[in-house]
Amino acid sequence: MVTVPLTAARRYRFGPLDRSGWLLGLGPPACIALGVGLVLGGAAFHAAHSVLAAVPPVGLAALVAFGRYDGRALHEWIEPLWGWAVLRHQHAAQWMARVPLLGSDPSGADLPPCLVGLELHEVAGRAGAPRPTGTGVVVDRQRQLLSATLRVHGGAFALLEHEEQARVLDGWGAAMGGFCRERGAVTRVSWSEWAAPASLDEHLAFVRDQRGADRNAALEDYLELVGRAGPLTFAHETLITVTVDRRRVRSVRAPDADAAALDALLEELRRFTSRLEQAGFLVDPPLAPGELALVVRLRSDPSSAPRLATRRDRLAEQARVVSPHNTAPLAVDTTWRHVLVDQALHRCFWIAEWPRLEVPGDWLATLLLHPGGIRTVTVVHEPVPPSRSRRAVDREATRLASDEDERVRRGFRVRAQHRRAESEVLARETEIVAGYPELRFAGFLTVTAFDEHSLDEQAGEWEQAAAQGGLELRALDGQHDLAFAAGLPLGRLPDGRGRP
Repeated sequence: MVTVPLTAARRYRFGPLDRSGWLLGLGPPACIALGVGLVLGGAAFHAAHSVLAAVPPVGLAALVAFGRYDGRALHEWIEPLWGWAVLRHQHAAQWMARVPLLGSDPSGADLPPCLVGLELHEVAGRAGAPRPTGTGVVVDRQRQLLSATLRVHGGAFALLEHEEQARVLDGWGAAMGGFCRERGAVTRVSWSEWAAPASLDEHLAFVRDQRGADRNAALEDYLELVGRAGPLTFAHETLITVTVDRRRVRSVRAPDADAAALDALLEELRRFTSRLEQAGFLVDPPLAPGELALVVRLRSDPSSAPRLATRRDRLAEQARVVSPHNTAPLAVDTTWRHVLVDQALHRCFWIAEWPRLEVPGDWLATLLLHPGGIRTVTVVHEPVPPSRSRRAVDREATRLASDEDERVRRGFRVRAQHRRAESEVLARETEIVAGYPELRFAGFLTVTAFDEHSLDEQAGEWEQAAAQGGLELRALDGQHDLAFAAGLPLGRLPDGRGRP
Protein backbone atom coordinates (compact mmCIF):
# COMPACT_ATOMS: atom_id res chain seq x y z
CA MET A 1 0.00 0.00 0.00
CA VAL A 2 1.45 3.36 -1.08
CA THR A 3 0.97 6.52 1.00
CA VAL A 4 0.07 9.66 -0.91
CA PRO A 5 0.40 12.90 1.11
CA LEU A 6 -2.03 15.68 0.19
CA THR A 7 -2.39 19.19 1.56
CA ALA A 8 -5.85 18.63 3.06
CA ALA A 9 -5.49 15.11 4.45
CA ARG A 10 -3.28 12.15 3.88
CA ARG A 11 -4.75 9.59 1.56
CA TYR A 12 -3.82 6.00 0.79
CA ARG A 13 -3.75 3.87 -2.32
CA PHE A 14 -3.77 0.09 -2.67
CA GLY A 15 -1.80 -1.47 -5.46
CA PRO A 16 -3.64 -3.77 -7.90
CA LEU A 17 -3.35 -7.53 -7.66
CA ASP A 18 -0.56 -8.98 -9.76
CA ARG A 19 -2.30 -10.22 -12.92
CA SER A 20 0.84 -10.94 -14.94
CA GLY A 21 1.56 -14.54 -15.85
CA TRP A 22 3.73 -16.81 -17.89
CA LEU A 23 2.57 -15.75 -21.33
CA LEU A 24 0.61 -12.63 -22.37
CA GLY A 25 -0.77 -12.23 -18.88
CA LEU A 26 -2.00 -15.82 -18.63
CA GLY A 27 -1.27 -17.50 -15.33
CA PRO A 28 0.13 -21.02 -14.82
CA PRO A 29 -3.27 -22.85 -14.76
CA ALA A 30 -4.42 -21.20 -18.00
CA CYS A 31 -1.10 -21.89 -19.74
CA ILE A 32 -1.10 -25.53 -18.60
CA ALA A 33 -4.70 -25.98 -19.75
CA LEU A 34 -3.90 -24.54 -23.19
CA GLY A 35 -0.75 -26.65 -23.47
CA VAL A 36 -2.57 -29.85 -22.60
CA GLY A 37 -5.39 -28.96 -25.00
CA LEU A 38 -2.98 -28.32 -27.88
CA VAL A 39 -1.12 -31.58 -27.23
CA LEU A 40 -4.36 -33.59 -27.11
CA GLY A 41 -5.68 -31.74 -30.14
CA GLY A 42 -2.51 -32.54 -32.10
CA ALA A 43 -2.68 -36.20 -31.09
CA ALA A 44 -6.33 -36.38 -32.13
CA PHE A 45 -5.57 -34.73 -35.47
CA HIS A 46 -2.78 -37.21 -36.29
CA ALA A 47 -4.90 -40.16 -35.19
CA ALA A 48 -8.05 -39.22 -37.17
CA HIS A 49 -6.43 -37.12 -39.93
CA SER A 50 -9.22 -34.60 -39.43
CA VAL A 51 -9.28 -31.08 -38.04
CA LEU A 52 -12.69 -31.74 -36.48
CA ALA A 53 -11.15 -34.30 -34.14
CA ALA A 54 -8.89 -31.64 -32.66
CA VAL A 55 -11.69 -29.16 -32.01
CA PRO A 56 -13.14 -30.67 -28.76
CA PRO A 57 -9.88 -30.81 -26.73
CA VAL A 58 -8.66 -27.43 -27.96
CA GLY A 59 -12.08 -25.84 -27.41
CA LEU A 60 -12.36 -27.29 -23.90
CA ALA A 61 -8.86 -26.04 -23.04
CA ALA A 62 -9.71 -22.55 -24.33
CA LEU A 63 -12.92 -22.58 -22.29
CA VAL A 64 -11.02 -23.50 -19.12
CA ALA A 65 -8.33 -20.87 -19.79
CA PHE A 66 -10.53 -17.93 -20.81
CA GLY A 67 -14.05 -18.75 -19.56
CA ARG A 68 -15.53 -17.20 -16.43
CA TYR A 69 -18.36 -18.08 -14.09
CA ASP A 70 -19.72 -16.08 -11.16
CA GLY A 71 -16.86 -13.57 -11.32
CA ARG A 72 -14.13 -16.24 -11.37
CA ALA A 73 -12.09 -17.83 -14.14
CA LEU A 74 -13.13 -21.42 -14.72
CA HIS A 75 -9.71 -22.77 -13.79
CA GLU A 76 -10.06 -21.04 -10.38
CA TRP A 77 -13.01 -23.35 -9.63
CA ILE A 78 -10.88 -26.49 -9.94
CA GLU A 79 -9.49 -26.42 -6.40
CA PRO A 80 -12.80 -25.63 -4.62
CA LEU A 81 -14.62 -28.31 -6.62
CA TRP A 82 -11.90 -30.86 -5.97
CA GLY A 83 -11.82 -30.04 -2.25
CA TRP A 84 -15.60 -30.23 -2.06
CA ALA A 85 -15.56 -33.64 -3.78
CA VAL A 86 -12.91 -34.90 -1.35
CA LEU A 87 -14.92 -33.63 1.62
CA ARG A 88 -18.06 -35.40 0.40
CA HIS A 89 -16.14 -38.58 -0.42
CA GLN A 90 -14.69 -38.71 3.09
CA HIS A 91 -18.19 -38.20 4.58
CA ALA A 92 -16.80 -35.18 6.48
CA ALA A 93 -19.31 -32.58 5.28
CA GLN A 94 -21.58 -33.48 8.19
CA TRP A 95 -19.59 -33.82 11.39
CA MET A 96 -20.77 -34.43 14.95
CA ALA A 97 -18.60 -34.65 18.03
CA ARG A 98 -18.51 -37.64 20.28
CA VAL A 99 -19.81 -36.46 23.62
CA PRO A 100 -17.60 -37.87 26.42
CA LEU A 101 -19.37 -40.10 28.89
CA LEU A 102 -19.33 -39.56 32.63
CA GLY A 103 -16.00 -40.47 34.13
CA SER A 104 -14.11 -40.39 30.82
CA ASP A 105 -11.19 -38.10 30.07
CA PRO A 106 -12.53 -34.96 28.33
CA SER A 107 -9.08 -33.76 27.22
CA GLY A 108 -9.30 -35.57 23.91
CA ALA A 109 -12.34 -33.70 22.64
CA ASP A 110 -13.27 -34.09 18.99
CA LEU A 111 -12.58 -31.33 16.50
CA PRO A 112 -14.29 -30.69 13.16
CA PRO A 113 -12.20 -31.22 10.00
CA CYS A 114 -11.48 -27.47 9.66
CA LEU A 115 -9.90 -27.41 13.15
CA VAL A 116 -8.12 -30.76 13.20
CA GLY A 117 -4.62 -30.57 14.65
CA LEU A 118 -5.25 -27.63 17.01
CA GLU A 119 -4.56 -27.89 20.73
CA LEU A 120 -5.29 -25.27 23.41
CA HIS A 121 -2.77 -25.08 26.25
CA GLU A 122 -2.29 -22.84 29.26
CA VAL A 123 1.17 -21.37 29.79
CA ALA A 124 2.03 -20.00 33.23
CA GLY A 125 4.63 -17.30 33.74
CA ARG A 126 8.12 -18.35 34.69
CA ALA A 127 9.64 -17.12 37.94
CA GLY A 128 11.72 -13.97 37.53
CA ALA A 129 10.69 -13.41 33.91
CA PRO A 130 8.38 -10.62 32.75
CA ARG A 131 6.02 -13.00 31.01
CA PRO A 132 2.23 -12.86 30.88
CA THR A 133 0.61 -15.41 33.19
CA GLY A 134 -2.16 -17.77 32.30
CA THR A 135 -1.74 -17.31 28.56
CA GLY A 136 -3.80 -19.47 26.23
CA VAL A 137 -1.56 -20.81 23.46
CA VAL A 138 -2.99 -22.59 20.41
CA VAL A 139 -0.61 -25.23 19.05
CA ASP A 140 -1.06 -26.38 15.45
CA ARG A 141 0.73 -29.71 15.22
CA GLN A 142 0.12 -30.12 11.50
CA ARG A 143 1.66 -26.78 10.49
CA GLN A 144 4.19 -26.40 13.34
CA LEU A 145 2.63 -23.12 14.53
CA LEU A 146 2.01 -21.53 17.93
CA SER A 147 -0.49 -18.67 18.37
CA ALA A 148 -1.67 -16.38 21.15
CA THR A 149 -4.23 -13.56 21.13
CA LEU A 150 -4.46 -10.01 22.49
CA ARG A 151 -7.63 -7.96 23.00
CA VAL A 152 -7.01 -4.38 21.80
CA HIS A 153 -9.08 -1.25 22.42
CA GLY A 154 -8.84 2.05 20.59
CA GLY A 155 -10.54 5.41 20.60
CA ALA A 156 -13.33 6.62 18.34
CA PHE A 157 -11.13 6.55 15.23
CA ALA A 158 -13.85 7.73 12.86
CA LEU A 159 -14.42 10.84 15.03
CA LEU A 160 -10.77 11.94 15.07
CA GLU A 161 -9.34 14.71 12.95
CA HIS A 162 -7.46 13.69 9.80
CA GLU A 163 -4.08 14.53 11.33
CA GLU A 164 -4.84 12.43 14.41
CA GLN A 165 -6.02 9.54 12.24
CA ALA A 166 -2.76 9.69 10.31
CA ARG A 167 -0.84 9.63 13.59
CA VAL A 168 -2.73 6.54 14.78
CA LEU A 169 -2.15 4.77 11.46
CA ASP A 170 1.55 5.62 11.62
CA GLY A 171 1.70 4.11 15.09
CA TRP A 172 -0.07 0.97 13.90
CA GLY A 173 2.31 0.70 10.95
CA ALA A 174 5.33 1.09 13.23
CA ALA A 175 3.98 -1.60 15.57
CA MET A 176 3.44 -4.02 12.68
CA GLY A 177 6.76 -3.11 11.07
CA GLY A 178 8.60 -4.57 14.06
CA PHE A 179 7.80 -8.04 12.75
CA CYS A 180 9.43 -7.39 9.34
CA ARG A 181 12.99 -8.41 10.09
CA GLU A 182 15.38 -11.02 8.82
CA ARG A 183 14.99 -14.49 10.33
CA GLY A 184 11.98 -13.41 12.38
CA ALA A 185 9.96 -16.08 14.14
CA VAL A 186 6.57 -14.46 13.49
CA THR A 187 5.01 -15.84 10.35
CA ARG A 188 1.55 -14.29 10.61
CA VAL A 189 -0.32 -11.51 12.43
CA SER A 190 -4.09 -11.35 12.01
CA TRP A 191 -6.67 -9.00 13.45
CA SER A 192 -10.37 -9.75 13.56
CA GLU A 193 -13.17 -7.32 14.40
CA TRP A 194 -16.39 -9.00 15.54
CA ALA A 195 -19.65 -7.09 15.85
CA ALA A 196 -23.05 -8.25 17.13
CA PRO A 197 -26.22 -6.59 18.46
CA ALA A 198 -25.85 -5.76 22.14
CA SER A 199 -28.33 -5.17 24.91
CA LEU A 200 -28.63 -1.81 26.70
CA ASP A 201 -30.28 -3.25 29.80
CA GLU A 202 -27.18 -2.82 31.93
CA HIS A 203 -26.73 0.81 30.87
CA LEU A 204 -30.38 1.65 31.47
CA ALA A 205 -30.32 -0.02 34.89
CA PHE A 206 -27.19 1.95 35.77
CA VAL A 207 -28.84 5.26 34.78
CA ARG A 208 -31.96 4.48 36.80
CA ASP A 209 -29.93 3.45 39.84
CA GLN A 210 -27.87 6.64 39.71
CA ARG A 211 -30.93 8.86 39.57
CA GLY A 212 -32.96 6.86 42.07
CA ALA A 213 -36.37 8.36 42.72
CA ASP A 214 -35.37 11.70 41.22
CA ARG A 215 -36.95 11.30 37.79
CA ASN A 216 -37.47 14.39 35.64
CA ALA A 217 -38.45 15.16 32.07
CA ALA A 218 -34.81 15.24 30.86
CA LEU A 219 -34.16 11.76 32.24
CA GLU A 220 -37.34 10.38 30.70
CA ASP A 221 -36.42 11.89 27.33
CA TYR A 222 -32.95 10.37 27.54
CA LEU A 223 -34.31 6.92 28.43
CA GLU A 224 -36.77 7.15 25.55
CA LEU A 225 -33.99 8.16 23.13
CA VAL A 226 -31.76 5.30 24.26
CA GLY A 227 -34.68 2.89 23.99
CA ARG A 228 -35.28 3.88 20.38
CA ALA A 229 -31.56 3.50 19.58
CA GLY A 230 -31.46 0.05 21.15
CA PRO A 231 -31.88 -1.91 17.89
CA LEU A 232 -28.89 -0.02 16.42
CA THR A 233 -26.57 -0.76 19.35
CA PHE A 234 -23.69 -3.09 18.55
CA ALA A 235 -20.86 -4.51 20.60
CA HIS A 236 -17.46 -4.57 18.90
CA GLU A 237 -14.46 -6.67 19.83
CA THR A 238 -11.02 -6.50 18.22
CA LEU A 239 -8.55 -9.34 18.68
CA ILE A 240 -5.00 -9.62 17.33
CA THR A 241 -3.47 -13.08 16.97
CA VAL A 242 0.31 -13.48 16.70
CA THR A 243 1.55 -16.72 15.16
CA VAL A 244 5.09 -18.09 15.44
CA ASP A 245 6.54 -20.78 13.19
CA ARG A 246 8.32 -23.40 15.26
CA ARG A 247 10.70 -24.16 12.40
CA ARG A 248 12.01 -20.57 12.38
CA VAL A 249 13.05 -20.54 16.03
CA ARG A 250 16.66 -21.15 16.93
CA SER A 251 17.65 -20.99 20.59
CA VAL A 252 20.48 -22.43 22.65
CA ARG A 253 18.85 -21.54 25.97
CA ALA A 254 15.68 -23.60 25.64
CA PRO A 255 15.97 -27.36 26.20
CA ASP A 256 13.89 -28.27 23.15
CA ALA A 257 12.28 -26.74 20.08
CA ASP A 258 8.82 -26.49 21.69
CA ALA A 259 10.15 -24.51 24.65
CA ALA A 260 12.14 -22.25 22.33
CA ALA A 261 9.09 -21.55 20.17
CA LEU A 262 7.00 -20.80 23.27
CA ASP A 263 9.65 -18.40 24.59
CA ALA A 264 9.77 -16.67 21.20
CA LEU A 265 5.97 -16.30 21.10
CA LEU A 266 5.76 -14.81 24.60
CA GLU A 267 8.61 -12.43 23.86
CA GLU A 268 6.99 -11.28 20.61
CA LEU A 269 3.73 -10.68 22.49
CA ARG A 270 5.52 -8.56 25.07
CA ARG A 271 7.29 -6.46 22.45
CA PHE A 272 4.17 -6.06 20.33
CA THR A 273 2.15 -4.97 23.37
CA SER A 274 4.76 -2.32 24.14
CA ARG A 275 4.70 -1.00 20.58
CA LEU A 276 0.90 -0.84 20.53
CA GLU A 277 0.79 1.02 23.83
CA GLN A 278 3.32 3.51 22.52
CA ALA A 279 1.01 4.06 19.55
CA GLY A 280 -1.86 4.92 21.90
CA PHE A 281 -3.79 1.64 21.93
CA LEU A 282 -5.14 -0.03 25.07
CA VAL A 283 -3.98 -3.64 25.21
CA ASP A 284 -5.28 -6.25 27.62
CA PRO A 285 -3.08 -9.14 28.77
CA PRO A 286 -3.04 -12.14 26.42
CA LEU A 287 -6.26 -14.13 26.57
CA ALA A 288 -6.32 -16.95 29.06
CA PRO A 289 -7.54 -20.38 27.89
CA GLY A 290 -11.02 -19.79 29.31
CA GLU A 291 -11.30 -16.39 27.62
CA LEU A 292 -10.09 -17.79 24.32
CA ALA A 293 -12.53 -20.68 24.61
CA LEU A 294 -15.37 -18.23 25.27
CA VAL A 295 -14.46 -16.19 22.17
CA VAL A 296 -14.45 -19.30 19.99
CA ARG A 297 -17.80 -20.41 21.41
CA LEU A 298 -19.47 -17.02 20.87
CA ARG A 299 -18.16 -16.57 17.35
CA SER A 300 -19.05 -20.12 16.39
CA ASP A 301 -22.60 -19.88 17.72
CA PRO A 302 -23.71 -16.49 19.12
CA SER A 303 -26.98 -18.07 20.27
CA SER A 304 -25.02 -19.62 23.15
CA ALA A 305 -25.14 -16.14 24.75
CA PRO A 306 -28.73 -14.79 24.48
CA ARG A 307 -27.67 -11.51 26.09
CA LEU A 308 -24.21 -10.43 25.06
CA ALA A 309 -22.15 -9.48 28.09
CA THR A 310 -20.55 -6.05 27.79
CA ARG A 311 -18.97 -5.59 31.20
CA ARG A 312 -15.57 -7.11 31.89
CA ASP A 313 -16.68 -8.77 35.12
CA ARG A 314 -19.48 -10.53 33.22
CA LEU A 315 -17.02 -11.66 30.55
CA ALA A 316 -14.63 -12.97 33.18
CA GLU A 317 -17.48 -14.84 34.87
CA GLN A 318 -18.49 -16.50 31.60
CA ALA A 319 -14.86 -17.34 30.81
CA ARG A 320 -14.61 -19.33 34.04
CA VAL A 321 -17.59 -21.44 32.94
CA VAL A 322 -16.16 -22.30 29.50
CA SER A 323 -13.21 -24.67 29.83
CA PRO A 324 -10.70 -25.48 27.06
CA HIS A 325 -11.96 -29.04 26.52
CA ASN A 326 -15.43 -27.87 25.44
CA THR A 327 -14.26 -25.04 23.18
CA ALA A 328 -15.03 -26.69 19.85
CA PRO A 329 -18.56 -26.93 18.42
CA LEU A 330 -20.58 -30.12 18.70
CA ALA A 331 -21.86 -30.23 15.11
CA VAL A 332 -20.67 -28.79 11.78
CA ASP A 333 -22.60 -29.20 8.54
CA THR A 334 -20.76 -27.84 5.48
CA THR A 335 -22.77 -27.10 2.37
CA TRP A 336 -21.75 -25.42 -0.86
CA ARG A 337 -23.26 -22.04 0.07
CA HIS A 338 -22.64 -21.87 3.83
CA VAL A 339 -21.54 -23.78 6.91
CA LEU A 340 -23.81 -24.61 9.87
CA VAL A 341 -21.94 -24.56 13.22
CA ASP A 342 -24.21 -25.78 16.01
CA GLN A 343 -27.21 -23.44 15.51
CA ALA A 344 -25.54 -20.63 13.55
CA LEU A 345 -25.14 -20.31 9.77
CA HIS A 346 -21.98 -18.68 8.41
CA ARG A 347 -21.23 -17.44 4.89
CA CYS A 348 -17.68 -16.36 4.20
CA PHE A 349 -16.26 -13.99 1.62
CA TRP A 350 -12.77 -13.26 0.38
CA ILE A 351 -11.90 -9.61 -0.27
CA ALA A 352 -10.82 -10.02 -3.89
CA GLU A 353 -10.29 -6.33 -4.67
CA TRP A 354 -9.27 -3.45 -2.43
CA PRO A 355 -9.98 0.23 -3.23
CA ARG A 356 -8.47 1.28 -6.55
CA LEU A 357 -8.85 5.00 -5.86
CA GLU A 358 -7.11 7.03 -3.19
CA VAL A 359 -8.97 6.77 0.11
CA PRO A 360 -8.81 8.61 3.46
CA GLY A 361 -7.62 7.00 6.65
CA ASP A 362 -11.14 6.10 7.82
CA TRP A 363 -12.25 4.50 4.56
CA LEU A 364 -13.04 1.17 6.26
CA ALA A 365 -15.66 2.79 8.52
CA THR A 366 -18.42 2.12 5.97
CA LEU A 367 -17.85 -1.59 6.50
CA LEU A 368 -16.94 -1.76 10.19
CA LEU A 369 -19.75 0.54 11.36
CA HIS A 370 -22.50 -0.89 9.17
CA PRO A 371 -25.34 -2.20 11.42
CA GLY A 372 -26.21 -5.27 9.39
CA GLY A 373 -26.24 -8.11 11.90
CA ILE A 374 -23.47 -10.36 13.19
CA ARG A 375 -20.26 -10.34 11.20
CA THR A 376 -16.49 -10.81 11.51
CA VAL A 377 -13.91 -8.89 9.49
CA THR A 378 -10.50 -10.56 9.44
CA VAL A 379 -7.27 -9.31 7.87
CA VAL A 380 -4.22 -11.57 7.88
CA HIS A 381 -0.77 -10.00 7.57
CA GLU A 382 2.40 -11.85 6.63
CA PRO A 383 5.61 -9.97 7.55
CA VAL A 384 8.09 -9.88 4.68
CA PRO A 385 11.83 -9.62 5.44
CA PRO A 386 13.61 -6.75 3.64
CA SER A 387 15.78 -9.05 1.54
CA ARG A 388 12.74 -10.99 0.37
CA SER A 389 10.94 -7.73 -0.47
CA ARG A 390 13.84 -6.61 -2.66
CA ARG A 391 13.95 -9.93 -4.49
CA ALA A 392 10.19 -9.86 -5.04
CA VAL A 393 10.33 -6.34 -6.49
CA ASP A 394 13.15 -7.31 -8.87
CA ARG A 395 11.29 -10.43 -9.95
CA GLU A 396 7.99 -8.62 -10.56
CA ALA A 397 9.66 -5.74 -12.39
CA THR A 398 11.47 -8.19 -14.68
CA ARG A 399 8.31 -10.17 -15.31
CA LEU A 400 6.25 -7.08 -16.13
CA ALA A 401 8.94 -5.82 -18.50
CA SER A 402 9.20 -9.14 -20.32
CA ASP A 403 5.41 -9.41 -20.52
CA GLU A 404 5.23 -5.93 -22.06
CA ASP A 405 7.93 -6.79 -24.60
CA GLU A 406 6.07 -9.98 -25.52
CA ARG A 407 2.82 -8.08 -26.03
CA VAL A 408 4.48 -5.42 -28.19
CA ARG A 409 6.30 -8.01 -30.29
CA ARG A 410 3.12 -9.95 -30.95
CA GLY A 411 1.05 -6.86 -31.67
CA PHE A 412 -1.06 -6.86 -28.50
CA ARG A 413 -2.02 -3.64 -26.76
CA VAL A 414 -0.39 -2.77 -23.44
CA ARG A 415 -3.29 -1.93 -21.14
CA ALA A 416 -3.51 0.79 -18.51
CA GLN A 417 -3.74 -1.91 -15.85
CA HIS A 418 -0.29 -3.10 -16.87
CA ARG A 419 1.09 0.43 -16.75
CA ARG A 420 -0.32 0.93 -13.28
CA ALA A 421 1.20 -2.34 -12.09
CA GLU A 422 4.60 -1.10 -13.29
CA SER A 423 4.18 2.20 -11.45
CA GLU A 424 3.16 0.35 -8.26
CA VAL A 425 6.26 -1.84 -8.43
CA LEU A 426 8.39 1.30 -8.81
CA ALA A 427 6.64 2.89 -5.82
CA ARG A 428 7.21 -0.28 -3.76
CA GLU A 429 10.88 -0.25 -4.62
CA THR A 430 11.14 3.43 -3.63
CA GLU A 431 9.56 2.74 -0.24
CA ILE A 432 11.74 -0.32 0.39
CA VAL A 433 14.86 1.71 -0.39
CA ALA A 434 13.60 4.39 2.04
CA GLY A 435 13.40 1.72 4.79
CA TYR A 436 9.66 1.10 4.99
CA PRO A 437 8.66 -2.50 5.87
CA GLU A 438 6.35 -4.57 3.70
CA LEU A 439 3.53 -6.89 4.71
CA ARG A 440 1.46 -9.15 2.52
CA PHE A 441 -2.20 -9.28 3.48
CA ALA A 442 -5.51 -10.94 2.74
CA GLY A 443 -8.99 -10.08 4.00
CA PHE A 444 -12.08 -12.13 4.82
CA LEU A 445 -15.65 -11.37 5.89
CA THR A 446 -17.88 -13.85 7.72
CA VAL A 447 -21.63 -13.15 7.94
CA THR A 448 -23.59 -14.99 10.64
CA ALA A 449 -27.33 -15.61 10.90
CA PHE A 450 -29.71 -18.27 12.21
CA ASP A 451 -31.74 -19.14 9.10
CA GLU A 452 -31.02 -19.18 5.39
CA HIS A 453 -33.39 -16.34 4.51
CA SER A 454 -31.78 -13.97 7.02
CA LEU A 455 -28.33 -15.11 5.90
CA ASP A 456 -29.11 -14.28 2.25
CA GLU A 457 -30.48 -10.86 3.18
CA GLN A 458 -27.62 -9.93 5.48
CA ALA A 459 -24.99 -11.20 3.04
CA GLY A 460 -26.48 -8.97 0.35
CA GLU A 461 -26.37 -5.98 2.70
CA TRP A 462 -22.74 -6.60 3.55
CA GLU A 463 -21.80 -6.94 -0.11
CA GLN A 464 -23.35 -3.52 -0.76
CA ALA A 465 -21.61 -2.00 2.28
CA ALA A 466 -18.30 -3.41 1.09
CA ALA A 467 -18.86 -2.03 -2.42
CA GLN A 468 -19.42 1.44 -0.95
CA GLY A 469 -15.96 1.19 0.60
CA GLY A 470 -14.38 0.09 -2.68
CA LEU A 471 -14.16 -3.60 -1.78
CA GLU A 472 -15.15 -6.53 -3.98
CA LEU A 473 -16.29 -9.66 -2.15
CA ARG A 474 -16.29 -13.19 -3.51
CA ALA A 475 -18.14 -15.95 -1.72
CA LEU A 476 -15.85 -18.85 -0.84
CA ASP A 477 -18.34 -21.48 -1.99
CA GLY A 478 -17.32 -25.00 -1.06
CA GLN A 479 -14.77 -23.61 1.41
CA HIS A 480 -16.93 -21.81 3.97
CA ASP A 481 -15.80 -24.06 6.82
CA LEU A 482 -12.14 -23.29 6.12
CA ALA A 483 -12.79 -19.53 5.88
CA PHE A 484 -14.90 -19.65 9.04
CA ALA A 485 -11.91 -21.09 10.91
CA ALA A 486 -9.81 -18.14 9.68
CA GLY A 487 -12.16 -15.76 11.52
CA LEU A 488 -11.43 -17.45 14.84
CA PRO A 489 -8.37 -16.40 16.89
CA LEU A 490 -6.65 -19.72 16.30
CA GLY A 491 -3.95 -18.81 13.78
CA ARG A 492 -5.39 -20.86 10.91
CA LEU A 493 -5.89 -19.85 7.25
CA PRO A 494 -8.16 -21.26 4.47
CA ASP A 495 -5.21 -22.75 2.59
CA GLY A 496 -7.09 -25.54 0.83
CA ARG A 497 -8.10 -29.05 1.82
CA GLY A 498 -5.42 -31.61 2.32
CA ARG A 499 -2.56 -29.12 2.19
CA PRO A 500 0.13 -29.23 4.88
